[in-house]
Amino acid sequence: MSEGMKERDAQRILRKYFLVFQSAWQDFLKASEKGEFFVPFNEEELRCFLFAKCLEIMRQKKFEKPYEIFAEDKEIIKGTRADIALGWLEDGKFVAIELKHFPSLEGIKADIKRLQEFVKSRAVFGFFAMIGNSKFEYKKNLNLKDLGIKLELSEPLEATLDFNGEGEKSFYQWKLVKFPAAQRPLETLLVGILR
Repeated sequence: MSEGMKERDAQRILRKYFLVFQSAWQDFLKASEKGEFFVPFNEEELRCFLFAKCLEIMRQKKFEKPYEIFAEDKEIIKGTRADIALGWLEDGKFVAIELKHFPSLEGIKADIKRLQEFVKSRAVFGFFAMIGNSKFEYKKNLNLKDLGIKLELSEPLEATLDFNGEGEKSFYQWKLVKFPAAQRPLETLLVGILR
């Protein structure tokens, strides 16, 4: 089997996990706006919320058991692990998810660059997801196009990446989210990357 065929098979198999995280992120934002929980206190709490949402979606969609979901377990590059990993193929390919909680601009750039390296090495798809205080004006101060992330999505989020090889291989989506218990809206960013 050619390398291109193996890559397309991996993408086809892992696409359902890519869609799980997209849904989990949107569900997390909607539940946040409804006041179902407080603003996550740190990155670990954010990971717990999203891990639980992914697991809930996998159960609803009747994914095969045991569920292929891992927290800080799958090494991508020597010494570096994904915050959450979904799916796991025999050759070690999976969907990598990096999370940030109230990050600096430099932290965002570093994590997106690291995610791009993850996708080049072992992950077939990758996500970067963050929440931060809107007073930092992340959207205004961060040019994602400089990082090679060109396609901006608006509501609703759709799986618009080109899984056939010719179009865009990444997207981003900004959203302001008002947690009822928070004093000001939070700025959120979701970046998706396809190998």
